[in-house]
Amino acid sequence: MLRVIHEKIEDIKTDYNLICKEVPGFDSFSLREFSEFRIITSSRVFGIVVNGVKTDGFVPLADMLNHKRPRQTTWFYDDSRGGFIIEACDDIARGDQVYDSYGRKCNSRFFLNYGFINMNNDADEFILAPRLNKADPCYQLKLGLINEKVDFCKFQVVATLEEAVMSSFLSWLRFVTYDDEIGKLVLEKNVAVVEAQKRR
Repeated sequence: MLRVIHEKIEDIKTDYNLICKEVPGFDSFSLREFSEFRIITSSRVFGIVVNGVKTDGFVPLADMLNHKRPRQTTWFYDDSRGGFIIEACDDIARGDQVYDSYGRKCNSRFFLNYGFINMNNDADEFILAPRLNKADPCYQLKLGLINEKVDFCKFQVVATLEEAVMSSFLSWLRFVTYDDEIGKLVLEKNVAVVEAQKRR
């Protein structure tokens, strides 16, 4: 959570500095003022399409709905009706609370952006970045096989093996810890490249 907060602070600073550079007089607002308004408003933005153009909008009252998954409602901008529409996906009894879905997000994002967490959240994730071992005799060869300038891969791992990211993560771990005949790795890479080219 502390890492996520630090990244958010740095992102806001970057945006503030870019805007100050491009908009004369914007620096009359302090970084603190910008940060407060950015945080207040960013959680209330709806991505919509108006007359075929992707844009963002603030929608009073719609931004007050609480979160629930699976989603109970769907929302969109309707050009023919000239307005933002929220439709129920199923029947909602009179007097019941109407929910919106904020999406499938990790609790760190819910807490940072909206100020709550979901108990038993099936979308919790954790960033891991396993590195190649520089003491590995095949370190340089492995680095060459992945065609990257860095010797690590970053993954947002989750609690279920059903997610595609977990297959990639486990494959990377196998590659990092592989200590058998290195020629087999080269051969496997060549086979994978050929298979990928056939699918194009």
